Amino acid sequence: MSSGPGESNRPEAAIRLSGVLDNLSDPFALLDASWRFSYLNPAACEVLGGEDLIGEKVWERFPAAVGSELNLKLLQARETGRAAEMMLRPREFGLNTDAWYNLRAYPVPEGIAVIAWDATAARRIEEEREELLQSCKEVSEVLQRALLPPSLPRIPGAELGAAYVAVGEAVEVGGDFYDVFAIEDDGWALVVGDVTGKGPEAASLTSFVRYTVRAAAMRIKHPRDVLEALNREVLRQTAGERLFTAVYAELELVGRGEAVVRLACAGHPSPLVARTTGEVEWLPETGMILGETERPGFSTHEFVLGAGDSMVFYTDGVTEARNAAGEFFGEERLLTLVGRLAGASAGEIASAIEERALGFQDGRARDDIAVLVLKLQG
Repeated sequence: MSSGPGESNRPEAAIRLSGVLDNLSDPFALLDASWRFSYLNPAACEVLGGEDLIGEKVWERFPAAVGSELNLKLLQARETGRAAEMMLRPREFGLNTDAWYNLRAYPVPEGIAVIAWDATAARRIEEEREELLQSCKEVSEVLQRALLPPSLPRIPGAELGAAYVAVGEAVEVGGDFYDVFAIEDDGWALVVGDVTGKGPEAASLTSFVRYTVRAAAMRIKHPRDVLEALNREVLRQTAGERLFTAVYAELELVGRGEAVVRLACAGHPSPLVARTTGEVEWLPETGMILGETERPGFSTHEFVLGAGDSMVFYTDGVTEARNAAGEFFGEERLLTLVGRLAGASAGEIASAIEERALGFQDGRARDDIAVLVLKLQG
């Protein structure tokens, strides 16, 4: 900073400080009580456009800064008496630079002292990180969609509804899945499962399970045998953590408004059957978790659905939803809810279960939620 009138009368400490600031490689500026530039070191002059700023009001020289975050931070520092910090891009205020700066404003007796550090490299790293995370998120969303049917099929004499909430971020693809597809003799298969863990390995296993079930169902008729075949193929063709639960059902339409269901469950929450009367039945659990032992032991449960009856499949993200008090949504709440929805459509039932489970935990699911509902028409 060049000498001026009265320079020889300034205290020696102030002169030494001025020399330090003049040689500081980081931009430094002083604003007086009227928001005028009273001092700029050479680094600040280079960034802001020269020593001719001295005496000018910052808001008049840089009108684009009025109402900006910089404006708010400087006011905050002056009004609170505490330092305020922000990330700043001078280009936003009309300056010809692509640099980014970390800026800190300090209240001082003369007004506001402002110092900035070049943060361009750090900002670029952060931008690259954000781009990578966005790319991972997009890949995750595509992969998540690939684990579910793009749409539910049309089953003559029945309607289907489904709901799905995935809570994983970036590459944390969820392991819950459902599927509905046609099998031999005009039958239909419904499957819901939950693979342990998240991420690429869980997604890989989920995809393998879904398509292996489809392949097995085309050559094997009974649910127990389909799950046993699935378990064998998982143990034979996969490695690492491979535990998962599943419930598999075969639907045979036998007359107008009536169907026979054969079902086997492997360590999965039991489906519910809601009758038109509002009565809700728990179906029996019939087997161990899959991917752990060669002989988990399954049995097939057979029952009849009548006109207007519904069958509700779900994953434990519903019943194990937990509120702020640590309470679980639980089976009884689900049982009561399904009973009250006896007259609703399959889609309405699925949506209501999703909404209630999310609402119970203040809209923030802690685990993936999958719901699949089949309802026979009259």
